[in-house]
Amino acid sequence: MNKKKMSKDQFLLFFLKNRALLLVLIFSILLSIFTNTFLTKGNLMSLARQIAANGIIGVGYTFLLASDSVDLSAGYMMCMVGIVSGLLSQTSLPFIAILLICAVVGIVCSSFNAMIENKFNLPPFLVTLAMQQIFKGTLMLLSNGSPIPNLHEGIIFLGQGYLFGVFPASVALMLLFIVIGHFIFARTQFGRNVIAVGGNPEAARVSGIDVKKTRVQVAALLGFTISIMALVSCGRVASAQTTLGGDTVMDIIAAVVIGGTPMGGGSGTVVGTLFGCLVIGLISNGLNLLKVSSYWQMVSKGVIILVAVILDVYSERIYDRMRNKD
Repeated sequence: MNKKKMSKDQFLLFFLKNRALLLVLIFSILLSIFTNTFLTKGNLMSLARQIAANGIIGVGYTFLLASDSVDLSAGYMMCMVGIVSGLLSQTSLPFIAILLICAVVGIVCSSFNAMIENKFNLPPFLVTLAMQQIFKGTLMLLSNGSPIPNLHEGIIFLGQGYLFGVFPASVALMLLFIVIGHFIFARTQFGRNVIAVGGNPEAARVSGIDVKKTRVQVAALLGFTISIMALVSCGRVASAQTTLGGDTVMDIIAAVVIGGTPMGGGSGTVVGTLFGCLVIGLISNGLNLLKVSSYWQMVSKGVIILVAVILDVYSERIYDRMRNKD
């Protein structure tokens, strides 16, 4: 009897650990059956470029959730960095200078969130909820509520350009972030520190890990990925817009959790996040191909987030049950 129960738990655990990959396969098969355009080169290329920006910030958010933290201000921080890139594009600064300034803005803003949390021992949820409004107000002040066109050609290349005329630059950049992020997360001391802090901060502190410093470093990494995502997103639409990333956070959280990083921290997978982004992208792409109303698309995203949280909780219960049996 115990053997049967154990094998059932192992099967469920296998499904939950690989849910993003399995969902990608299922959705791809369904869309190839019910639409005539899903498997066309143009649509697949559009899908890849669509998930590129989310894949970049997804790397930073994987580290953040693995450290048992959250940032609700990321979307409007991204918008603000985008507006900064638009304003800098109106000057004679070279692209590398614009890139560095935007990266510094993102790193400083995100690190500031973590430092406030550490200094006053406040929940990340409350701090970043407040900072969300600050970033939103700041980007409106900087832009007067209007989009900024005429971006630097380097920014437009990141969003629209092709390497060697065949491969989207944004997708290549996303894959680079995924590879580097996976290496840092799985093979470095910093990655191990993040997991330890997310799993048990008190035990991590006793073992010699500077918990507060690690959380600031994770926030800085997130800020860097937010900045690059902002440039890619602005380049894709060839303008810095005030509404470009306001709702991004929920999509990212859903993608990271579906990919296998629990919201309670202590573990994570950057490669899984890539597949999680693919799941979100396939759903949006499929609904567009099926000509489903944008309002229903909003509903579907809410359902996805709810399902992602339920799967996250359910997988933790199975882990606990299997540990207790052992």
